[in-house]
Amino acid sequence: MSDERPESHGRRSNLLGNSGWNFAGFLFTLVANLATVPFVVRWIGLQALGSAGIVIAIAAPVTLIGTVLGQAVVREISARIGRGEEHAAARIAIVGIKICLIASAAAWLGIVLAGPWIMTGIAGASLPSQNLTVSFLIVATGTMAQQFSFVLQGICVGKQSFRLVAQASAWSSFATIIMTLGCTWSFPVLNGYLLGFSGSLVLSTVGWIWITSSEFRESGRLISSSPDDLKSLLHFGKWQSLSQLAGIFGNQIDRYVLASLAPSAVVGQYNVCNRVQEAAYIAVIRICEVLFPRFGNMSNSREEERHDFFMLASWGNSAFGAIVLSPIAVLSRPLLTVWVGEETAAGGTHLLQILILGGIVGCGSNVFQYYAMGMGRNAPAAYTSLAYSVMTVVFSFVSIWCFGPYAAGAGLLAASLVRVPLALLVTRNCFFRTFSAEQMFACTVAPILVGICIVVGSLGLNFTWINGWLSLAFAYVCSVCVVSAAIAAVAMTTKTGSIILSRIYGSVRTALSARRLIGWNNHLVKRKRGF
Repeated sequence: MSDERPESHGRRSNLLGNSGWNFAGFLFTLVANLATVPFVVRWIGLQALGSAGIVIAIAAPVTLIGTVLGQAVVREISARIGRGEEHAAARIAIVGIKICLIASAAAWLGIVLAGPWIMTGIAGASLPSQNLTVSFLIVATGTMAQQFSFVLQGICVGKQSFRLVAQASAWSSFATIIMTLGCTWSFPVLNGYLLGFSGSLVLSTVGWIWITSSEFRESGRLISSSPDDLKSLLHFGKWQSLSQLAGIFGNQIDRYVLASLAPSAVVGQYNVCNRVQEAAYIAVIRICEVLFPRFGNMSNSREEERHDFFMLASWGNSAFGAIVLSPIAVLSRPLLTVWVGEETAAGGTHLLQILILGGIVGCGSNVFQYYAMGMGRNAPAAYTSLAYSVMTVVFSFVSIWCFGPYAAGAGLLAASLVRVPLALLVTRNCFFRTFSAEQMFACTVAPILVGICIVVGSLGLNFTWINGWLSLAFAYVCSVCVVSAAIAAVAMTTKTGSIILSRIYGSVRTALSARRLIGWNNHLVKRKRGF
């Protein structure tokens, strides 16, 4: 790794601040998830929750629109801002919203017309008694609104306005709690829950529009966008569409297979466990996604600088993923018991452990994905994601068919075990020829391996003393400390790991020193004004 450069300290300090704002936004989302699920399970039951999960999973491919456009907007805006082209970045934002409006309207019609027919073919005898056309009309409306949230978030991320992202996340969490609980309590049936689900998405989008309105005041006075703006978004999106569509089916395949082979109550258990895994995994993504616009800004930097930063980011992402996720797998049984109840914990513990292990392994390819997108080289990432999704579909179907519904998530785990080494090989062949095996192990594999070993080693432990949220929080903090210490100890055994730890320490120390300096300057200003 190259020698430290003074200007890099400021960049990393800013990156730490952005990660902090992004993580704050995640905490609001986490609170919303933890607050709503137990009440929904109590009011409508696991069977209705499972049916709702199938409806939402059928509409999930539509999120391709907002996800791909949001990522394309991040890439193009960050690249243009990096070149000092502020007006061009504003035009990209307007074009992204126009494309989203047209594509989302078409997708809304497709969900309403095709949704009931698809669900009849998947669920068969497990169909709920509710009017499916109404169910898909409700979900289609919320999903359409959600796509605009993705694009607006992409605009903010591209401009690295993570403070606005945190504010919008806080509003979205408030809307989720109020709408989900209010509608489900008023109408404790399948469509009542779906109404709350979609209503929260609509209100969240309204909040995004209001919070980000200042970002478009100058944009509205600009001249019309050029065909080049549309071309650049479509060029980026063609590879991401393939990658994201395959990823969506890979993420939803367990629900599709469970819907056809298992009772709806089992799908409900899976939904609860997957909600926990998704919430925790999103924490890692929120910290990691600030790298996307940073990589876009660094697209013209020297390869040596990008290589150093890539390894630092990879270790931080893998370590943070293991630290956050591993304790959840260790404490899966008491977590589900305290949070939702013994009925869900009885069958959901094994599901949650498998899903969490898949999430820990999956963290190893996050930075590769963001680097490829930030550099505008989407083809390697798209092919890797496509192979991963195909493996997930095949492994998931085989595992559930052979071992039963409680093997759901095993396909995701197996595919992730293949994806991480594949991503490392692609990184070495396509991006960094000097990426050695020792560096790969130290910055990506080692933290993940530590997390997996701790989870597997704790499977025989009983936590009968955990009987409430306070004792559960204490156990989680202790587990986090154990995982953190183990990861740091393993990192110190390698040359690359030792350098990474010293650089992280230097970045944190610089950030704290800058805060103290700002505070001291403010104190001096106040004293002068006092005189």
